[in-house]
Amino acid sequence: MNPDLRSLLERIYLDGTTYFDADGRYLHKVPSTFSAQDLQALDAAGLPPNALSAMTHDEAVTRLRALAARIDLDKAAEAFVTSLTRADLSWQSVLPAACLGLAMPAHEFEPMSETNPTCRLCFHDARSPHDLTERALFRSIQGTGWGSYGPVEAVAALEFALAQPAWPQPSEHDAWTFHSVLELLAGLLAGSRYSVARKQLKAARLLSANTVYRCESTLEALSFISVIENAEHPGLLTAWTSAVERDQRPNIRVEVPAPLAWWSADDGINTAVVERLFGGIRKPATRPSAPVVAKPKRATAPRAAGRSLPGPVAAGDVYAVRLREDLWTAVYCHAVADAAGPERGLVEYLDVLTPAPVTPEQLEGVAYRDRRNGQRWQAWCTGLAKTTGVRRVAQGVIAPAHAQTREDTGLRTGAKDLRYTADLHFDLSG
Repeated sequence: MNPDLRSLLERIYLDGTTYFDADGRYLHKVPSTFSAQDLQALDAAGLPPNALSAMTHDEAVTRLRALAARIDLDKAAEAFVTSLTRADLSWQSVLPAACLGLAMPAHEFEPMSETNPTCRLCFHDARSPHDLTERALFRSIQGTGWGSYGPVEAVAALEFALAQPAWPQPSEHDAWTFHSVLELLAGLLAGSRYSVARKQLKAARLLSANTVYRCESTLEALSFISVIENAEHPGLLTAWTSAVERDQRPNIRVEVPAPLAWWSADDGINTAVVERLFGGIRKPATRPSAPVVAKPKRATAPRAAGRSLPGPVAAGDVYAVRLREDLWTAVYCHAVADAAGPERGLVEYLDVLTPAPVTPEQLEGVAYRDRRNGQRWQAWCTGLAKTTGVRRVAQGVIAPAHAQTREDTGLRTGAKDLRYTADLHFDLSG
C-alpha cells in the first residue's frame, strides 16, 4: 500500500473515532482536518473511508470460488514468502484466500442459530457488512484478512492481488527466511503449542513488523494452508473444513482458530504441502545479506498549537483532552489526593467541545457535563501531567456551580482513558 495513503487511513481507522449512524451502521469518523485532496487521493486508489460491502452470501461465495480459480498458486506462494520480509503484508493474505476459495463448496446460507445470522459453513455475517477499506488497511499492517471471518474479505484480498500488474518475487534472503521459519517450527520441543511457537518466532526476529500479532498471523496463515496442521483438524489445502469446525478450540483460553489451535510440535511440518506450494523456493546454502527495508512510520495527527502549562497537578486546574485530531474536550480538577501512590486528581468533564485545546477565555461561564443519563460523574485520575493528548490549559480556575451535591467517589481512572469515557457524556457521532 502506498505509504501516504496508508498514513491517511491510519488516521481514520486507528484513532478510535467510531460511531453508529442513524441506520445503525458502525462507521469511522473522517477528521475535518483532511483536505479535499486527501479524500480524492483515497477515492482514486479505491480506498474511500467506510466502504461497506453490499455483497450477499451467495454473491461472495460465487465470486470467491471464481477468483480463486484464477490464482496461480506458485505466484501466490512466491508473494507469500516475499511478504515475510520485504513486500507489503497484504501479500501474505493472497495464498490463504486462494486456498479458501479452492476448497469452499458452493452452499446455501445456513445460520449458526436463530439469533446468530452467521453462516456456519463460511462465517459470512448477514448483519455486519465488512468495511473493505478497513480490511485493506489491516491486510497491509497485519497480513490478515484472507477469509477467516467470511468470504467477503477473501474476495477483497484476491481482487487486490489480481489488480496488481506485477507480483512480488522472492530474493535469496526471502527464501532463507521462509525456510528458517519452517526449521524453527520443526525444531520446537515435543508438545509445544502455538503460544511457544509464536514466542520463539518473535525472538528469532525473522519477520518484518516483528510484533506478537504479526507472528501469530503468520502461524495462522501457515496452518490455514496446511503447512502446519493436526490430523483431526486439517488445513484447507488438505481438506475442506466448515466455519463451525474451524471455530473449535481445545479450551476457552485458546484464542486462535483451528487448525493452529490444535497443532503442536508433535504434528510437525507437512512436507508434502511445502513441496507442492513452495517446492521451487530453495534455501540458500549460506545466509544472504538482509536488504535494507524502510519501516513504515505510524501516522500522526497534526499537532495542536501550544504546550501544557508546567507544575504539579493542583485543584483548579483545567486539562484539555484530545478526543480525535479535530476535537477536544476538557476536565476540571477539584482536588488532589494526599494518599501515598501515584498522583491523582479528582476530575469532572466540562461542557466543552472545541476543534483545538480550549483556551482560558473560552472557559468563562462553562458548566460541567454530566453523563447522558443525567448522573454527575467524577473520578480520581492518574497521569494528568504526563499523558499524550492531555494538557493543562488553565490554573486557579474557580469551580463551576452544580445543582447536584458532590459526593466522595472511589472511582479511579487514567488520563489515557478520558478520551474514551467522554462518549458517555457527549454525542461524538457528528
